[in-house]
Amino acid sequence: MTVQHPIITYRLTGDGGIPPFLCKEPGSFAGMYGVNTNKEGYIPAWLPPQETLFLGMACGPVDPDGCPRCVDVIETKQELQDYITGISTTWTVDTEGVTGIHTVTTSGTLDSWNNVEGAPGLTTTTTDKVTFPAPLGTVIVHNASYVTEIKTEVETSSGITTSIQTFEPSYPYTNITIVGVTTAVGVVTTTGMEGEVIMTTTTTTTTEATHQDITEGYSDSITTTNVDGEVTKTRVRTYREVTKVRNPFDPVAATDELWAKYEAVNGL
Repeated sequence: MTVQHPIITYRLTGDGGIPPFLCKEPGSFAGMYGVNTNKEGYIPAWLPPQETLFLGMACGPVDPDGCPRCVDVIETKQELQDYITGISTTWTVDTEGVTGIHTVTTSGTLDSWNNVEGAPGLTTTTTDKVTFPAPLGTVIVHNASYVTEIKTEVETSSGITTSIQTFEPSYPYTNITIVGVTTAVGVVTTTGMEGEVIMTTTTTTTTEATHQDITEGYSDSITTTNVDGEVTKTRVRTYREVTKVRNPFDPVAATDELWAKYEAVNGL
């Protein structure tokens, strides 16, 4: 039996458009698992926008005289799995999950919120953090460098003038490990008024750190109440800790998903 909507590999048209022969039936797929087929270090075999090869489904059976240029048909599930496995050897999948929640509730009169003199002040309560297991996988680790100090020494015939700037690293993550500190020294010699030699020495200190991809953000919920003309404002700030993990791409699961769509569209 000739399959009406085969699985194919295809490229965009020369002007970057979507080929007209792609299947538009409900449940079909296109634009899946694109891979750049040009080899690094060589003159490209395909110029943009046709360097990427995609997986999709065709709108009709393939002409027995041959496919359009740059289109190949994948006829079996094993062929599909072999193809996806071959292009995805270095792929990974990142997922995230909430691994901690706690709240901070702040309440008081409007005068207290506005820091009016004589107001009774704000009341704040914090709940204990509730933790949850991270998704299965390896927690993602990032490497980063932060300039923490710049020391400048200007030497002239009158002596040496020193200035120091320090910077507090702004870490986006909650789990930080300092792995080293490096310094770099630069010297610039210039000529000032009346031929005076000025030597400027700049020493830059950089902190190297690793960060597990564990971040914390918050959202606010604000309510107000009015009792006999006295307005009380309450803010509940909910902090959520999010952990990101990484796993190898699963070509078998990807094959099962696409093949199921292929069978459903073709009524197999």
